[in-house]
Amino acid sequence: MDRWLRFFADKKTIAGVFIVIMAALGGVLWYLEQKVTSQTLERLSDQLSLALENQLEKERSTALRYALILGQNSALGDALEQEDEDKGFQILSEAMESIKVNTDILIRSQIITSDYVIFARSWDNSYAGMPLDFHRPDLLYFQNHRKPRSAIEVGRKLGVKATVPIYHKDSMLGFVEVVSFFETTQEYFDALGIDLYILMDERFYETAVFMQENPVIAKEYILENPKYTQSDLKLLNGIDFKTLKSTRLIFSGGRYLFYEPMTNGEGETIGAFVFSLSPKQISTYAHSDEEDISFLIHLSRNELYDVMVKKSLDNALFQSTYDKELLYLKDTVAPEDRELYLEEARERLNAYSKEELIGIMLDYKVTKEIKGEIR
Repeated sequence: MDRWLRFFADKKTIAGVFIVIMAALGGVLWYLEQKVTSQTLERLSDQLSLALENQLEKERSTALRYALILGQNSALGDALEQEDEDKGFQILSEAMESIKVNTDILIRSQIITSDYVIFARSWDNSYAGMPLDFHRPDLLYFQNHRKPRSAIEVGRKLGVKATVPIYHKDSMLGFVEVVSFFETTQEYFDALGIDLYILMDERFYETAVFMQENPVIAKEYILENPKYTQSDLKLLNGIDFKTLKSTRLIFSGGRYLFYEPMTNGEGETIGAFVFSLSPKQISTYAHSDEEDISFLIHLSRNELYDVMVKKSLDNALFQSTYDKELLYLKDTVAPEDRELYLEEARERLNAYSKEELIGIMLDYKVTKEIKGEIR
């Protein structure tokens, strides 16, 4: 009898030890899984940030390039000087149609007078003569600056606006502007199966009249996305944005949400970009090699390099944002525009001292060395 009791006691002890070991092993595995997930989220957050900046930079650069070319069109300047709105609309429409036919790219452009009135608009000229002064405070920048700029701005609608002032001698005639509404950035992340929500601060409600029918999110933002579902609205309205802005990452509504601030040309925060990924997507990334994370979001080596170049140029000693954008655009200028670009670059660089040019070149040289480190 005692032997049987000892036998069962030993069995219970072994079972107890086994349970403890399994629980400990399970705890270790859970800890490791949580650690891997945390590391994956950090890596993915960094990559999403880089990918977003890269796509936005493409939109800004593309818009600025076309605006600079249009700004050199003497016929547009003549139409503006002669106050011939019909001629201005015809020139813009023909130019945009030519671009669409030859490149399959839809470009929206408009001419604005020096007193901030719409002179001509390529995609819809019914707004010619409409004042913009209340809706475009960013144009006040040109009261003290002659050089173009390209940035996210709030107008009647939130979007990327590349603005180039047009002068006749020393007299400003107005502006030529190319605008885009995040279409290519949205398409990029849609192709990856990653939801991107573009949110404008609600305080711009009165300014952005073309967005006043858009959904208001959590009483803080206005949704810019033209396409959305009730599930999207439920998810967004359930977000604790105070926590999301401070941590840049939360799990809410069954999704992982990543936050990136949206800033305008003055560096002022005017909204937010929010990425949404499912736990299944995170799991896929968690079980991939670290070096594959860039591949998973299709961010190429050259694109990563471009972002690093841009960030390095931000630290260089430029006299204006325009000069920085001008240097960054050097590898994207089409052959037929090269001579015009070089002439503009020479004019700008002549305004710099020898020490300033050395500082710019040293920063640029450093970014070239980074290229071989991205694998």
